[in-house]
Amino acid sequence: MRKALIITYYWPPSGGSGVQRWMYFAKYLKAFEIDPIVITVDEKNASYRHLDNSFNEKVSDVEVHKTNTREPLKLYSRLISGNAKSAIPIGFSGESKPSVFQKISRAIRGNLFIPDSRVGWVNFAYKKAKEIISKEDISIIITTGPPHSTHLVGLKLKKDFNITWLADFRDPWTDLYYNKFLHRTKYAITKDTKLEQKVLSTANLILTVGPSMRQYLIQKGNIDPNKVHFIYNGYDESDFKNIDYTLDPEYFTISHIGVITPSQPITALLVALKHFFNINHPVSKHLRFRLIGNVSDEIMNEIKTTIPDLAVEYIGYVQKDVATKYMLSSDLLFNSLAEMENSELLISGKLMEYIASNKPIICLGNPNGDAANLLREFEYSEVFDRKSPERIADYLDKIFHNWINKIKFIDTNERYRHYSRYETTRELADLITKHI
Repeated sequence: MRKALIITYYWPPSGGSGVQRWMYFAKYLKAFEIDPIVITVDEKNASYRHLDNSFNEKVSDVEVHKTNTREPLKLYSRLISGNAKSAIPIGFSGESKPSVFQKISRAIRGNLFIPDSRVGWVNFAYKKAKEIISKEDISIIITTGPPHSTHLVGLKLKKDFNITWLADFRDPWTDLYYNKFLHRTKYAITKDTKLEQKVLSTANLILTVGPSMRQYLIQKGNIDPNKVHFIYNGYDESDFKNIDYTLDPEYFTISHIGVITPSQPITALLVALKHFFNINHPVSKHLRFRLIGNVSDEIMNEIKTTIPDLAVEYIGYVQKDVATKYMLSSDLLFNSLAEMENSELLISGKLMEYIASNKPIICLGNPNGDAANLLREFEYSEVFDRKSPERIADYLDKIFHNWINKIKFIDTNERYRHYSRYETTRELADLITKHI
């Protein structure tokens, strides 16, 4: 059995979306004759905002090595909130109107910690990786970002061992949407860009999450297209088994699962929903807006101001199995992709699970992007431009009509099964096997 050394900052019991791509890859790789060995940060020292201990069970048979780290984010969180974890930034979801201290902290973070504030983990991970490679017959090393500082470990190992290296980009690097809030100097931007280019040119394989992101990385690095590949984030079938849920017949429940920051505006959806209250639509008295995950104060205030009569249920962060239960007990799922220059690249990590839940889906973002192309395969699932609240209202009217008339939504298209975590891991295993 070949051995793959996976270097990832996010690993159980870390909660959230960043951990799940490689957690599930590692879960299934042994089924394809590849033995994963993981290097990660010790959760006692990591800058994790949330923990989800249920994730530990999914990879209990994977060999994991945890290291120390030195990072500023826990200190920052303690200074802001008095707690070492509660104010760790998640795309600035809790900083709608940053204080002077927060602005200064952002500038320090963006200019002294390059490429990111987890760069203090690099030397610890590198030292542990050297130790493992010296003892084990490692066929390939894999680094995944964000945090993109993890790829610097791959750079150092590639130089030392000339081993096959796969660098996985879950998000853009220098063009990551929240970098614009970090008040970076020209020097910092130049240094970060050079690091990104070096990783793209040095890695043997580049992996990412969608076709547009693949094309973006090819152009960004001016590199051979044959070494750049994409594998979608998938859904795990086991996550949907034995979930006890019910649909409330008195409420039409619209749910969002995950983080919402000011960079993911939902104004267009709120304007469309307000229309139904203004015309006293029969469903307006039965609408419930449910938010599971961290939501910025700015977004929460906008919801209350735009539609004061809307029943809003803010749940906050919950473990994965609880989030899945909320997902399945919804009548409509919505997602809001970040507004950014290369918006066509974005595919939410939650989108595949939305699809697998067999619910109608409304997404705000680029109607010509990868998320839109993916959702076109499925009935009552669509990405809308934020400048088109009228089209959103027309879509909602169809969904509301079915609910009022008790017409059940059933999408017989089972193409989503191609995106199971088992099948996406099969793709990864094929890619690795061809290049080692």
